[in-house]
Amino acid sequence: MVLALPHPLRQGEAAILAVTLGPLTRGQTVEVATSDGVPIGAAAPFGPQRGQGAGTVTIPVPAGVWRDGRLALRLHITTHDGRSRPPTADEVKEIRLSIIGPTPQSPP
Repeated sequence: MVLALPHPLRQGEAAILAVTLGPLTRGQTVEVATSDGVPIGAAAPFGPQRGQGAGTVTIPVPAGVWRDGRLALRLHITTHDGRSRPPTADEVKEIRLSIIGPTPQSPP
């Protein structure tokens, strides 16, 4: 998966990922990394009822991982015993990229 910034990050802005999770079992974690293996963050369910989604987790994106305004991601599900596999579409429902920070000010 490759995401692109809508514009270059301005002073004071930061990029975040919003990862919407579906049902995960106890001990499963969604690990988010760049395509070359640099860890960005992880998401794990906390308190969802059996069979329900685990919600949306926000992960900040480090400034140094962008390449020409693009970010190639690799996601894996890891389990309590250390096994790893790609997530299914039911486990990771959506990934959104947003820019947060100060809004541009109007000229005087």
